[in-house]
Amino acid sequence: MASQNDTAVSAMEIPIIDLSNPNNEEIALQLWNAAHNVGFFTLINHSIPQHQIDTLFTLSEQFFHLDSEIKHRYPFDVPKNSGYEFMTQKPPSTNLVDLKETFQVTAREGCMDNLWPDVEQPGFREVVMDMIANAHALACRVLSLLESRACPHVERGTLPNAHHIWGEDGQCTLRLLHYPPTVVNADADEATQSNTDNDTNTRWRCGAHTDWGSLTLLFQRVGEDGLECRRRATVDEGVKGTSASWVEVPPVEGGITVNIGDMLKRWSDCKLYSNMHRVRMPKTVEECAKSRYSVAFFLQADKSALIENTTDEAITAGEYFAARINAHFAD
Repeated sequence: MASQNDTAVSAMEIPIIDLSNPNNEEIALQLWNAAHNVGFFTLINHSIPQHQIDTLFTLSEQFFHLDSEIKHRYPFDVPKNSGYEFMTQKPPSTNLVDLKETFQVTAREGCMDNLWPDVEQPGFREVVMDMIANAHALACRVLSLLESRACPHVERGTLPNAHHIWGEDGQCTLRLLHYPPTVVNADADEATQSNTDNDTNTRWRCGAHTDWGSLTLLFQRVGEDGLECRRRATVDEGVKGTSASWVEVPPVEGGITVNIGDMLKRWSDCKLYSNMHRVRMPKTVEECAKSRYSVAFFLQADKSALIENTTDEAITAGEYFAARINAHFAD
């Protein structure tokens, strides 16, 4: 059984930011505080229709319920960063494959050729492309609101204008995720999972990692918990007997979870916090018996975009991503 200091805690709340606030400066300050201090926040009243989100989840469930042979007709293509994969992602924190399957759509010209499941799921392509367009617009709005505080060294508009979809240079990606039910120990009333700082050789639905891009928009469903992020050590300072711990990132009805990625952290001279996160194993028999679904949109700069800050050597987003993708998938 995990100790009190090892389990995920809720003492550090994930900020909730209401985008319907007519005062953009207030929103910008709230985003800055959340992105600088926590690295995670939840957006509400964000303008993406709930019915569109629900439709995408339905199509995702239908895709993952297809026979394995059919899903593997659309195999993951590493250079394109697109297609279907089953338990091949291996984060360095665990050196074990994640217990999930995914279908990935990179919004770059030619990346989805022969990878859309049009025969099995008519309309799938259109729903996914509509969501990519709406998620991209929302993520670029967030970048614009963060830019002046996070990256004062760049001209205004540099960040949103470095992220495009469906051009020959784009790297933005939408990923459908399915975490299948897990086997429950018949002799145990509760499936437990150690939440220690050392994740090596411990199974996770998704091992601890940071995201590579600028921003991630994560769509979660209430009742399908499991996402956790690190509580920053500075939050724990002065609290006797505590160590760096994990914080639950719960789904919020109508909300979108957002986290800062490594690329934006670099762009901001580390003023923005790219927080480690993971998806824990289920804790109860009931939780073990059901799937967890989520949808992630990764806002990632164009291949030719130059990531510049005041301390590091400039690097293109394409060079940066090539190394990260190759390191993340199992041999």
